[in-house]
Amino acid sequence: MKISLSWLNDYIPIDKESYSSIADSLTMVGLEVDSVTNRYDYLNSVVVGRILNIKAHPNAEKLKICDVDIGSHIIQVVCGAPNIYKDMVAPVALQGTRFPEGYVLEKGRIRNELSEGMLCSEAELGLGSDRSGVLILDQKQLTGNKLAKALELSDMVIEIDLTPNRPDCLSIIGIAREIAALQQITIKYPETSLSNSGDKISDFTSITIKAPDLCPRYSARLVFDINIAPSPFWLQDRLMSVGLRPINNIVDIT
Repeated sequence: MKISLSWLNDYIPIDKESYSSIADSLTMVGLEVDSVTNRYDYLNSVVVGRILNIKAHPNAEKLKICDVDIGSHIIQVVCGAPNIYKDMVAPVALQGTRFPEGYVLEKGRIRNELSEGMLCSEAELGLGSDRSGVLILDQKQLTGNKLAKALELSDMVIEIDLTPNRPDCLSIIGIAREIAALQQITIKYPETSLSNSGDKISDFTSITIKAPDLCPRYSARLVFDINIAPSPFWLQDRLMSVGLRPINNIVDIT
């Protein structure tokens, strides 16, 4: 089970100095810690770049050749994204970048033209699900800065080997509860109150429990006007932080 410390911070106070003490606390309560990793280590070779010039690829109609300023020097990048433009600020993956999907970027030639990096979408960087084009960054970002620093991305992930006798720890709140008890700190629970308003659900549907010995109680809430769409970034980010893939807003909230 993976635990994002930035997510855990919603319930108990977490700072950089407490990363090791969190791992120690989990071990003390009988939860075996397998690893503690920096979630954004893979972005160390991804920098902020600015497209200085774009020209057509001589051997491929859908590809473009871009001159990209990465702070220390200018590199040539072959790109097929439809949304690139001159003076665009975007993330540039350099040679050696290992992407979340597993492949490593190498400098090479694309249709006989040198490509020294890659202009990346948010999905390729593991920062969202949008693959439609290159991620557009703020024009004020300085070229050459590491992307993680530019976007203030900071998170540690603890992976634990959870035993079957601890189902109470199969959630972030469960882990927070254990640490709070051991460190004698107060856990901050989320607001869960929900007002009952509108028409009665019985006016629209009914539930019959056919096996009351197996399901003594069933609760439901009817929701109208749902628009199935990608989840907001904060929700996608939470799921990805613990190794889950965002699908859409309906699937993700379950």
